[in-house]
Amino acid sequence: MIAAVLGVIAATLPAGVRERYREEWSADAAGARGLGISPWSVVGGALGVAAGLDREDPLVSGVTPRRLMFRRMRVALAALATAVMLLLFGWVTGVWLGDPSEPLAGRVLLVVVLLASAAGLLAIVGALRARHRTRAGRGWGAADVAVAVTLPLAVAATVLVPPVGVVLVLGAALAAVVVVHVEDPRPQQATLRRGPALALAAASALGILAALAASLLHVFVWNPLAKLPGMTLDEIYAGLAAAHELPSPVLPIACVVVWGLAALALLVLAALPHPGIRHLLTARRLAGAGILGIALIAGGTWFLGFGMGMGIADAFMTTGGDAAVSGRILSTVGAVFGVAALLLGLLPSRIRPDREAEERGIPGRGAEPGELEAGGLAG
Repeated sequence: MIAAVLGVIAATLPAGVRERYREEWSADAAGARGLGISPWSVVGGALGVAAGLDREDPLVSGVTPRRLMFRRMRVALAALATAVMLLLFGWVTGVWLGDPSEPLAGRVLLVVVLLASAAGLLAIVGALRARHRTRAGRGWGAADVAVAVTLPLAVAATVLVPPVGVVLVLGAALAAVVVVHVEDPRPQQATLRRGPALALAAASALGILAALAASLLHVFVWNPLAKLPGMTLDEIYAGLAAAHELPSPVLPIACVVVWGLAALALLVLAALPHPGIRHLLTARRLAGAGILGIALIAGGTWFLGFGMGMGIADAFMTTGGDAAVSGRILSTVGAVFGVAALLLGLLPSRIRPDREAEERGIPGRGAEPGELEAGGLAG
């Protein structure tokens, strides 16, 4: 039990010192009873060390403060983007409107949103702390002034003119993602052999096509039947045609073509023998393509079905919302896979410091040549 608790505490430590403290605490706990000391006192000491550790120190974090700042920005972006996606999910599914059939769903979703937002804000504070160490007490520069001036304007625009604010926020988020990917490049994973690459590509392609089929069936079969009980599908489409409310086939055909080609491209790329292409086909990228595709298809079902929903509402005097349970299922799948895609694409890679470099007293992997002199050991 004590070993497990110490392992959990050690797992919260930065990579630069994690294994060293894990070994020391395990040895102290094993020899505590022989010295007449309760092993739980070692747990108390471990908690004190974990709470008081200077996590911005390069010898502790395993990376330079500049790299640490961008790693924490990755966490902030992933957490805050997750909170925003779940807020949108609650709005699209009606959870925030107080659905009386699912009172618990709104509370649970709100707790998750609050936890994700808190994690994002804490990561931002940590990034600012790491940035302060890199500046070594220097004053504000041009970039600081630009951020200090434009950030309040972006927030004000979001509140006062939402369409303008949304564009600003999306642009800022995209710029931040590009910056953290450039400043904190994740290590390249091992290239998959052709067999495993084909299997993973096939699974991703199958997931994309299954989500596409479910989305089309919901929009054009399941939801119309649920909205108009007692009518057959032929009667529904005949009524739409008579009222001149049949939706245009352009959008569903375009979705089938685009996502069908995307699924086929995954299989073709995984089967190609070209080394330059195969070098890019890591497990994360192949799985990420499938996860992102499922998220976009399932989460975008409402967009695909907008014309059909409005046509039924106008022709048969019903509401434009979903009546089939498949709509809620697809929205939930889209939110879950969307969050998975965000975490897979944005969270930093695990730091594995080089033990030999660690014994010499400098950070291991993750520190670039010259970074220690340029940004690192001040403070």
